[in-house]
Order: sequence, then structure tokens, then C-alpha cells
Amino acid sequence: MKVKIAAVGLAHPFEVGYSEADSLLLTTVKTLKKFGADCESVGVVMHDLETVKLAAERLSATECDVLMICIATWSEDHHLLDLLSYVDKPVILRAYPARDTGSLCCAHQIGAVFTDIGKKYEFIYGYADDAECAERAVKIASPYSLITAMSRVRVGAIGGRVKGMTEIAYDEFAIKEKLGSRVVNIDESEMTERVAEMTDTEAEALLCEKSEILAPCKVTSDRAAMLESIKYYGALRALSDEYALEALSVKCYTKYMGKVCLGYSILAEEGVVASCEGDVTSALAMKMLYELSGKPVNNTDLLYLDEEKNTILFAHCGSSGFSIAGGEIELCPVRLAECGVCSRFVPKTGKVTVLNLCGHGDKFRMAVMVGEAIPSGMEFPGNPTVIKFERPVEDINRDIMAHGIGHHWMVGYGDFSEELARFAEVQNIKFYRP
Repeated sequence: MKVKIAAVGLAHPFEVGYSEADSLLLTTVKTLKKFGADCESVGVVMHDLETVKLAAERLSATECDVLMICIATWSEDHHLLDLLSYVDKPVILRAYPARDTGSLCCAHQIGAVFTDIGKKYEFIYGYADDAECAERAVKIASPYSLITAMSRVRVGAIGGRVKGMTEIAYDEFAIKEKLGSRVVNIDESEMTERVAEMTDTEAEALLCEKSEILAPCKVTSDRAAMLESIKYYGALRALSDEYALEALSVKCYTKYMGKVCLGYSILAEEGVVASCEGDVTSALAMKMLYELSGKPVNNTDLLYLDEEKNTILFAHCGSSGFSIAGGEIELCPVRLAECGVCSRFVPKTGKVTVLNLCGHGDKFRMAVMVGEAIPSGMEFPGNPTVIKFERPVEDINRDIMAHGIGHHWMVGYGDFSEELARFAEVQNIKFYRP
């Protein structure tokens, strides 16, 4: 996910610094680009209604998620009121240190006006080429870019949810309202019919097509299981293409357990996230972390607390993307069912964000934890991640129960707690840090 910011200048021709407004705007944009933002200047410094209309016209042609107002000097605040009547986007007010330009006092003035009209805004103060300001701008804009990205996501619910897991029943209305995403309900027969239609010869060809990604793996499942699993991958890939899905979930337990796991792993490398057991809401949690990190996400259960080491073991059967493996990948029969093909490996170490989404209606809620994935062995047959936390794990455990947070946790690489907290605030989602 690229953070998309459009920058426009604001200055008054009578004020000191007006002649430098264009340069200030360009330096701000250049610095933001250095720190990963997809930022562009619309090339306008607003100072009258004509320039406001020109800025609005150019802004309308962009696909920005956030509008940055680069305040070069004191200016009449009604220019922004006029701009918002044409282009109403989330706003960052950007002020610059100077004794004689009035940039900062203008920002304060605009902040007061925005507060009175109920327009939310963000604020950054510092020099145009300041690295910390640029990093902060990217962090501020990220939740809004995530809101845009999630509003366009179509998640496939294949076969509904697993019986006995009432907790994961998905609320299509809450998902649309809180995340912006749309659920596409797909009968499991659409998957199984595609599997039945694929011949072994076609499956062999598909395995050959995926040989590069599968070559490093140690294969202990038999050939028949590999052929069946690649057929399921082919079916899921076809459904993803047909319905334009960026996320999906199959009611895998127990009927398709081990049959869709390999497909999940390959899809993860192709940009389609997939969650287990028909947990559609968790598929969207995976998508959020994928957008923020740009890496496959580990779909897990919270399984075991080690109070002495202050760690928690998170794991599931083995369906994560190969690129987060920390060592050997074994393609082997899934645990319990002892059939099919799952991708068994210990994931990489490093800073991780652990995310849970669950609930319905106004009880829709998000929980986020940040910890350090540490070296471990195959603590659980699948993709086990042992995470060390700063907060006592006994307290974390109590808070999870106190807030009814649930048992599925998505693990993404990097610390995105601030972005997710801001996303939850803007989208009016209950937010917890257990």
C-alpha cells in the first residue's frame, strides 16, 4: 500500500515569505517522497478564489487519500473553506518555523475554524526538509490510505463458517460500515466443481508452472495429495480472478483441512490473503496487515503462555506465505487429519503486530498487540510463532478474556499499532491493547 498525499500551498501575497511558497511546497513534497510517500504537488499556492478553484480542479484529478496544506505565510482562512466545498478530503495542516511569515499562527487560526465547523485535521510543524516531520506525515496518512484500500476489498466467503465457532460469524453490515469492504458469498460447490474439472495432467502442468516457488520446499506429502492440493489452488485462483477477490476464507475444518493449505501459501505470494475456518473477519484483518507491511501474514490461534519467559505461542496448521519462513519449508500432511499438503515452517523473527478483529454491530472491535517474534523450534506442527512481550503475558491473557477478544490472531511483520489505532478511531471501531 502506497501512502498517497497531494500537497497544495497557502500564502498571502502581502506577507513575508510569499515568494518562497512554491519552493517550500516542492521541498516538502520531495522530502515526503524520500520517506516512501506517493506524494505530488498540484503546483498551486492558493491566495484567491481563482487559485482555490485551480487547486480543486487539479486535486480532483489525483487519487490522493490525504490533502496536505503547506502554509507558507499567514493567509485568509476562508480559502480552505472554499477548497473543502470542492474537495473534502482528510487534511494535514503543515506549518513551518519562521519569525516573520505567520505560518504557525495561521495554522492555529485554521485549526480553530476547523474545530468550530467539525472538520477533523492533523497537524505537523517543522522545516520542509525535516526527516521526522516527513516520517510523521507518512504515519498520519497511512490510516487514511488503509481506509481507501479496505473500501475497495472484496472478500470471498467460501462455504460459510465452521460450525461450533459462533464467535467467527461474520456481520456483513458491520464489515461494510466499519471496514468498507464487501463480502462475496460463494457456495463451496463453485470451488469443488472446479477441482473436479481439472485433470491430473492439468494439475501436473500447474505444479510445473509453480515449480520455482515450490522448488526449495521439502515434500513429504505423496504425489496424489500434491495433485489434489494444486487443484484446490487452481480453483481458488480462478474464483479470486472471477470475483476480483483480494481476500478469502474457506470453511476448511474438517472437510477441506489440508486440501486448501498449499493453495493459501501460494496465493499469499500472489497478493491474495486467505484465512482458515471460514473466518471472513480475520481474512480482512490479514488484508489490513498485508497492506501495511507488504508481506504475507501468519494466521494463528493463541495457544500457550510461558509466564517465566513472558512469551506467547501463536500457531495454526500451516498455510502461511513462503516468504516469511525463517528456515526449511516442509510440504507435509496436515496435523490431526494426516492428509493433504500444508506448509510447515518456523516463521522469521523480528518485530510483529498481532491483530484480532471480531464482533458484530456496535460491538465490532479491534485488538492489537506488538511484540518480538523470537527464535524457536517447531513448537506446534504448522507455522508456530513465539512472541515475547514487554507487558506480563498473564495481564494480556486476562485482558483478552475481559474484553471478549476471541481466539484468531493475525501476525504481521512490523509495528503498525499507531496506524491501526488511528484507523479504529476514524472508523469508530472499539479498540483494545491487551
